[in-house]
Amino acid sequence: MPAKPRRRTLKPRKSPKQERGHATVDAILQASAYILAKQGYAALTTNRIAEKAGVNIASIYQYFPNKEAIFVELLRRHAEAQRRRAQSLLVADESFEGRITSVIAATVAAHAVEPELHRVLTEAALRLELPRFETDADEALAAEARRWTKTTNRENAALALWMAQSAVHALVHTAFCERPEIAKSPVFTKELTKLVLRFLGA
Repeated sequence: MPAKPRRRTLKPRKSPKQERGHATVDAILQASAYILAKQGYAALTTNRIAEKAGVNIASIYQYFPNKEAIFVELLRRHAEAQRRRAQSLLVADESFEGRITSVIAATVAAHAVEPELHRVLTEAALRLELPRFETDADEALAAEARRWTKTTNRENAALALWMAQSAVHALVHTAFCERPEIAKSPVFTKELTKLVLRFLGA
């Protein structure tokens, strides 16, 4: 039987320790984001990244084994930034409805900044069959979810909250891909918020 193709490693070779190394990795990721947004995932190569970042190709391979690992690190940082923002909004001193409204508005606003990059990140992540990223904000988000499930009378509360989160994720991505003019409208954010709050019974 033919051997199964070996899966390429998706982790960085190492993390930068000094300021110069951090600057190099940041330049690599910024260049990758630019190429992805302007030309798509197929155009992403280590040679193009090096040229755009203004670094030697050896500098890329010092930190990353391949372009897939660069893409995954870019996606991980993107996910972490979004979850940290959601975490900061969920612990705000306001009602549950207010926190949900703020999180949805922030999610839509984040996607409106670089909608093409978000689209490419989502589509390429699906092709690479990437697992869900773990970030430092995850436990705080999970704690807020557990708190809500204990204070609501909503049947199957934990499942309902997961469904609401998944719906927001899917609808925002779909809107910016298929109907960007609507996605950027305040009406979209308003209707999405109403949908989630009504579904959760808030």
